[in-house]
Amino acid sequence: MGRRATGTDWAANNRVELITEAAKQRAERARALIQSRPRQLGPQTLERPGISTATTVRYASTSSAESWAPLGAGRPLVDALLQSVSDGSDRALLAWPERPGNGFTLAGLALREARCSGRLASATLAVWPWRPALTRAARSILVHPADISAAARTAINELERGEAWTRDGLAHRSLDLVELRLRDLISQNAPPRIRRGRSRLDVIVRSPTLLETTAVFPASAGTFEEDATQVLRRVRDHTFMGNPGAELSGDVATLGNPAFAPFALFGIPAEASATRLRRLLSFERFRERGLDAIVVDLTHQSRGELPDTWERLLALLLQSLDAAGGRRPPIVALCDDPFSLRTAIRSLRTENARLRPRRSPPTETGAYLAEPGLLAPGTRLSETLPDVRFSADIKDASLVEMREELVKLGRRLRQERDGDGVRAVSDALSFLRRSASLPVGLDEAVRTADVLFDTEDDVDARVRAMFRPLMTLSRLAKLAEHSPAAANVRRSLELIKARAKAWADETPVSAKLADLMLEPRWNSPATLIAVPDRRVAEVLMGSDRSVGWHCAITDHRDLAEALDRKAFDRLIVTGPTPLAIRTLLTSVKTPGEVFLLGDSSGSALISGELAPLCRMAAFAPVARRAADLHAALHRGGLDERHDAGESEFRLLPQPRSRDIDLTQEGGAYPGEKVILVTASHRIVYRPSSDVLLFSPGEARPFERIAARDVQVGDHILVLDEEIRERIRRALATSRSSLDQLASYHTHIARLRAAVPGETLTDKSREVLRRMRQIDPSLPDSEVANIQRWLSADQAPAAHDGVRQPRTARDWPRFSLFMHVNGVDPVLAQTYWSYAIVPTRSYRAREGHQFNQRVVQFVLDPEGVSAGAGSWRALKGLWLSLVEAVDDVKAIEHGN
Repeated sequence: MGRRATGTDWAANNRVELITEAAKQRAERARALIQSRPRQLGPQTLERPGISTATTVRYASTSSAESWAPLGAGRPLVDALLQSVSDGSDRALLAWPERPGNGFTLAGLALREARCSGRLASATLAVWPWRPALTRAARSILVHPADISAAARTAINELERGEAWTRDGLAHRSLDLVELRLRDLISQNAPPRIRRGRSRLDVIVRSPTLLETTAVFPASAGTFEEDATQVLRRVRDHTFMGNPGAELSGDVATLGNPAFAPFALFGIPAEASATRLRRLLSFERFRERGLDAIVVDLTHQSRGELPDTWERLLALLLQSLDAAGGRRPPIVALCDDPFSLRTAIRSLRTENARLRPRRSPPTETGAYLAEPGLLAPGTRLSETLPDVRFSADIKDASLVEMREELVKLGRRLRQERDGDGVRAVSDALSFLRRSASLPVGLDEAVRTADVLFDTEDDVDARVRAMFRPLMTLSRLAKLAEHSPAAANVRRSLELIKARAKAWADETPVSAKLADLMLEPRWNSPATLIAVPDRRVAEVLMGSDRSVGWHCAITDHRDLAEALDRKAFDRLIVTGPTPLAIRTLLTSVKTPGEVFLLGDSSGSALISGELAPLCRMAAFAPVARRAADLHAALHRGGLDERHDAGESEFRLLPQPRSRDIDLTQEGGAYPGEKVILVTASHRIVYRPSSDVLLFSPGEARPFERIAARDVQVGDHILVLDEEIRERIRRALATSRSSLDQLASYHTHIARLRAAVPGETLTDKSREVLRRMRQIDPSLPDSEVANIQRWLSADQAPAAHDGVRQPRTARDWPRFSLFMHVNGVDPVLAQTYWSYAIVPTRSYRAREGHQFNQRVVQFVLDPEGVSAGAGSWRALKGLWLSLVEAVDDVKAIEHGN
């Protein structure tokens, strides 16, 4: 018994111990579980105030060097970046509706504002992904020298008093002394300096640029190297500051050292290697002082330099920053479209949620940019936008499967770096999108385009091909011959051809539009029709269908200007695009009734455009319109799920041709050629051709120079595909040609009244009788053409009053028509050369003469352009021109 009792006691004690141990283990597990639960990481604030007296900084552009103003529309974005430096929070910035420029400009402006306002005594910023072209736009931004020197004077006085912020080991004195010398530009303008012996390229410099007042250190060979030449380079080269007696060489050298520059900007490339990225992030300055913030540039131009998988590269950057230790630099993502914004937020949320403790999700910040660029004047959205009744009819979701197959093929070809294949798929998607939303049937579009765009140059040929499936899809047909997915390509080709055949008489949009035009309230001068593309607008205005229409016609790009010119009661928008949506939301002149008519293509782009506007405080004035429009589109059949793939594929930059030939004119050019090689292009010129050289002076942003005189290292304007198209649009009409066209139409009205006959048909038959006396071979069918010619002044006008010429497609027939109606041959030639040909559309050939016209336009845009190319509409083009400047790496010669 005793042993049993003893055994029982031992067993009981053992159980107690086991229970106690188990309780301890449970408690430890609970504590570990609690500790492992995600927690929001609190703010990691940074306080580093600088000068005590703030100085307001004024800026200007080299295109308007006397128009000084403080930071305007870009202020919210700059403040958001500096706020991230202060509170350590990530932010995602959206500039809308115009593009802001790029991340380098944002970071450079933030550094200048931080210095002169005293918000920061020093700053270390980085821009990702770095590319050399980022600095181009900053070369055209001027900073007022009086403001820089005033801030420097305050700083050096506080340095002499021994203020605490000046004792951090950085080169504050050198910065103050160098920037103080900018007052030389105020008291005495330096004389023009001759640039490298070019006597006719006198350079006048009165103000420094944002680039030369920013200490920039791009990554090189795994580190960041010294560069003293960048410090006020342009000012030192072209003013007395560069003289030997200035005694600034030691201070300049110190400011060019990445370890000592008080305000420094570092360029971090989009590395695919974590090892190389971590090596850069372990740079001595980063280890000792930390990175205050990283600007992630997700604007259109920067994404064009990144692979499709850029989200992975961003994730690698974030993971490398988290592994570096210390205060994790806040990420400030700059976006100019909702898709990149959404992707940036997703990446930051995913990485921040992975951290322990969990990091707060990014803060969304918006900025309303009525004009392109961060220097645009600050414009407020109207707080009292009139109510708009939106309705929509979204057609033909049956194309979804066909589009999805093409998008899959396009992505595969992009991954394989098959640029021609990607362009082929893009052509096919564009044809489907354009054709489904055509306001006329495909057959009528073909006939009209053949009349309006009748020359044999490349430009008109491309316009005619827009409405012909066999021509538009020629690249896709070639792809079917060698692609591994040839069977799928051929199937897509056949489906597209079948669909085009079904749309010969009516497209989904044209049929509905025709029904609307039967209603008097829609078919009236109080109605405006907006179509996606200017070429489509010209085809519609020149078509037989529109003869009985009384409404005005414009394209989406010119919709805002059309609404400003005249008040309309109703608006029909075909093929809605983000460009049209932006106008509908922001214009106080948007009609009270808007009907959107289109197909499912682009629905994800539109939905993505509207979503952030409904939730961001900066866009609160348009939130109600955006919500109403979104609801109307969904009621009308919009389903962004049908279109997400195509919309994202459309946003990806398309591969472009590297070679640009500006020598040809009416055939091959057999003479000597000068080939200018840049990082992305090979541009072929005649030796005497004009080249636009980016000027360091302020008299004008570009200088004209002969191609033979260009030197390696020069900055030139590169006329790539996008720039050529935008300039061609601006050149389509000029003031003189519009005046001549108006005179021609007035003459036609008088001519028609003088021709015998009761009806237009009778008059046309009389004119044909006269013409047959000279050319008996003319057929009876020519009556229909003559009817068009005699009624040219009655054609529907665009929003600015411009009409299509509606005349003979070639000179022999035009001159015959003029002759039999008693028009003087000299006057007829004047009409043809200075009214008909220029205003038919994009007549400028992509050759020698086109280049010469471009040069004249860039040097004097207000004197050359008019109508759609008005100066107000050209501001976005000027921003693109600055970004299209590239360095000449090599020069070749050939025949």
